[in-house]
Amino acid sequence: MSLPKIQNKPFGENFKNINLKKLRPFLLVFYGVLLISIAYNVYYARKIVPGVKISGVNIGGLTFNQAKDILQNIEAETDKNLKFKFENNEYFINGEDISLKYDWDYSISKAFEYGRSGNFIKTSWDKLKALVAGEDILAFFDYDEESLGMKMSIIKNSINTDPQESGFHFVNGKIEIIPSSYGRSVEEDVFYQIITDSLDKMNFSEKEIPVKVIEPKLTEDVVRNVEESIKNVVSKELSIKYGEKKWTLSAEDLLGLIEISRNSKNENELILNEYAFKDLSDSISFEVNTPPRGRVVSTEGTRVIEFKIVGEGKELDVEKFKRDLENSLFENREGITVTVNVVGEKGDASKYGIVSLLGEGSSYFKGSANSRIHNIALSAKNTDGVLVAPGEIYSMNNSVGPIDAAHGFQSAYIIKGGRTVLGEGGGVCQTSTTLFRAILNSGLPIVARYPHAYRVGYYEQDMPVGFDAAVFQPSWDFKFKNDTKAYVLVQSYVSTEESKITFKIYGTPDGRVVEISKPVITGQTPPPEPLYEDDPDLKKGVTVQVDFPAWGATSVFTRTVKRGDEVLFTDTFASKYQPWRAVFRVGTKKD
Repeated sequence: MSLPKIQNKPFGENFKNINLKKLRPFLLVFYGVLLISIAYNVYYARKIVPGVKISGVNIGGLTFNQAKDILQNIEAETDKNLKFKFENNEYFINGEDISLKYDWDYSISKAFEYGRSGNFIKTSWDKLKALVAGEDILAFFDYDEESLGMKMSIIKNSINTDPQESGFHFVNGKIEIIPSSYGRSVEEDVFYQIITDSLDKMNFSEKEIPVKVIEPKLTEDVVRNVEESIKNVVSKELSIKYGEKKWTLSAEDLLGLIEISRNSKNENELILNEYAFKDLSDSISFEVNTPPRGRVVSTEGTRVIEFKIVGEGKELDVEKFKRDLENSLFENREGITVTVNVVGEKGDASKYGIVSLLGEGSSYFKGSANSRIHNIALSAKNTDGVLVAPGEIYSMNNSVGPIDAAHGFQSAYIIKGGRTVLGEGGGVCQTSTTLFRAILNSGLPIVARYPHAYRVGYYEQDMPVGFDAAVFQPSWDFKFKNDTKAYVLVQSYVSTEESKITFKIYGTPDGRVVEISKPVITGQTPPPEPLYEDDPDLKKGVTVQVDFPAWGATSVFTRTVKRGDEVLFTDTFASKYQPWRAVFRVGTKKD
C-alpha cells in the first residue's frame, strides 16, 4: 500500500481561513488576565500573597517587617505555657524551662516563598488557592530537647502505675487471693506529638494527656483456677538435708517459691519462681560449698617452684537441686537430700597454672585483743588455699563461711547500728581489708568492696586512709573476678609475732602492670563531743571507754591496669568516713 501524498503550502496560507473576529473575545480575556497578573505581581512584589497565614495569623498582603512586628507582638502577649490535665490533676510545661524560641525570620521567609516557587501555572494556582481557601504555614521554633524530655518524664512518672497482679498471700495463717487492678501508662509518642503540634500552631489551650490502660496478666479468675494446686503445695513443710545440716521451708516459704504461668497449651499452671529459687540455692550453697584448696610449697623470687592440691572442694549441684525441688513441690511432696559435686580433684597440679606471684598485700593488727587476733587467724585460715577458676567470681563470705560461735568465731568489737559493739567475728574485716590490698596489687577486677563506716586505726598503721574493705554477712561481701586464663590461688600468712597478716595471690602472669594513685583526702571533720552514758552495772565512780574518736574524711584513689600501652581497665575507689565520737560508760551502781 502506498502512502498518501502530502501537499505542502506556504506558511501564510494556513491562516487565510481563520476568522479573527471570532478570536477577539478570547484574546481580550487572555490579555486581561495577563494584565491583572502583571499588576498583581507588581503590587505584591515585596509583600506576602493574600490569604497566607502563619499558625492561624493572617499576614497576607503584608511586608516582611510588618508581618514580623505582628507575630512578635502576638508572641509577647501569649502565655507560652503548655497546659495539660489528667483526671483531676493539672500539669504544665513552661516555655522558658524548655528554652522555647520562635524563629519568625525563617517562618516569614517560608510564607513569602508561597506562590513564588514553580512555573507560571503552579504559582498562579497557589495564589488563587490562598486567596480563596487560605494557606496556613506552621511556625518554626526551637527548644531544648533534653529539658522537654525531663519535663515529660516527670509528668509520666506521676501518672504511670504498674498493674497489680493477682496472687496469693497468707493472712492470719490462711491463704487469701490478692485482688488485681489495672495500671496506666502515658502514650509517650502521642504525648510528644500533641506538644509539638501545639507549639507548631501556637495553641496553648489546655489538652488531655493521652493515657492507655494496662491490664494485669493475672486476674482473680486466673488465680482461682489453680487455687487447689497452691493449697496442695503449701499443705505441709518441706525439709532439705545435707549431712547433719537441715533446712525447713514453711508454708509461707513455699508460697514464695511458686508463681502462675501459661503453658504451651495456654493453660494456667504453677512453676518455680526463678528469683526465689536463686535466693534459696545461694543460701544453701553458702553453707554447703567449699572451694578446692592448694598450697605453694616453695618459691624462688616470684616464681613458684612447687605447688600442690591439698583439699578437694564441694559445690551444690544446682540443676539437680532445682529438679528435685520442682518434683517435691508439684509431684511427690517428699523431702530433698542435697547433692554436691567434687571440684578441684587431686591430680596433676600443673593444670592449674600456679606458676608465679601476681601480687600481695598486708596489714598490721598491733594492739588487738586476743579474741580479735583469734578471729583474724581463723578467717585467714578459712580463706587460705582457695583456688579460683578462670572466669569465676570469688566471694570472701563464701570462702570464710558462717561467722558465728558455732563455727569457732569469738566475740570482739564490730561496727553495728552506728556504734562499736561486741559481736561475733570482730576482726574479720582485717582479713578482708588485707585481701583487698592484695587483689589491688594483682590487677584483678574487683566486683564488690565496701568501706567501713569510720576510720579504723589498724588499717592506717602502714597505709593511707581508704585502703580498707568491710564485710558483714550476708549483705556486705568482698568479691573479685579471675579474668585470667588460668586458676588463681589465694594464700594467707598470719604472724602473731609481727602482728601482721599477708595475702599472696598466685597464678599465671599475662603481662599486666598495676598503677595506683595517691589517695586524695578531703572533707576532714573532727569527731563530735564525747558521749557519757549511765551504766547501772558499773560501780559508781568507775568510767569505761567503749568507743573511740575518729576524724571523718573522704578518700578517693584510682587504679589503672595496663598491658604494654593498652589500658585493660581503670577503677576508682571512693570511701566516705563519718566523724566518730568517743563513748564512755559511767557507773551508777551503789555499793
